[in-house]
Amino acid sequence: MLKKIIITTVLIVGVLFGLKSHVMAEGKSADYKQFVKDAFHTQVALSEKERSLNEIKDMLNTYFTKDFISLFLKENLVKTDKGYQTFGSDFPLYYIPFFSYDDQTKVKKLGNRVYIFENMAKKDTGPVIYKSDYQGVRLKKVKGVWKIDEILYYVPKNIIQSPKATMKHPTHHGLKSLKNSFLNPLTSFILPINFKPIWLLMSKF
Repeated sequence: MLKKIIITTVLIVGVLFGLKSHVMAEGKSADYKQFVKDAFHTQVALSEKERSLNEIKDMLNTYFTKDFISLFLKENLVKTDKGYQTFGSDFPLYYIPFFSYDDQTKVKKLGNRVYIFENMAKKDTGPVIYKSDYQGVRLKKVKGVWKIDEILYYVPKNIIQSPKATMKHPTHHGLKSLKNSFLNPLTSFILPINFKPIWLLMSKF
């Protein structure tokens, strides 16, 4: 009887420890990066061979929301003799950017969204030219599961800034104050960067 109690206790502790580890791992930056990397490889794999439409949707459904999948397929999927397939393009839309997935790739959670982004300015080699320095993806939870919801061709500055600068107090009041600051554009023109005293301007005449 005592032996059964000990075994049962060990099993319960093991299960609880495993659940805790899973929850902890879900919030690690490396896990988000790996998730996005796997999603990118899935997108690329669609060009390898012809597949049925259901197979393609099943592959994408693991990583992307239904709305995103609809946009991606509409833009990139081509009907072939034996099914469907994607083909290469110099300017692909709705594809995850070419992240390095190292320290240069940043992960930031803001509210109920997770942002993965990177400065792509030094990667303007080859056919893909990035119009903005930062590119990223946005994840949101769908029925308790993280999925990619949008490709960010322009990453807002409040996302790029360090967490200490934007989320010192991650409360509803703090986020509301941050939002209100964007609604008052006059504040950004009080002291512009190129401001010069009037006497310096007059000295040119």
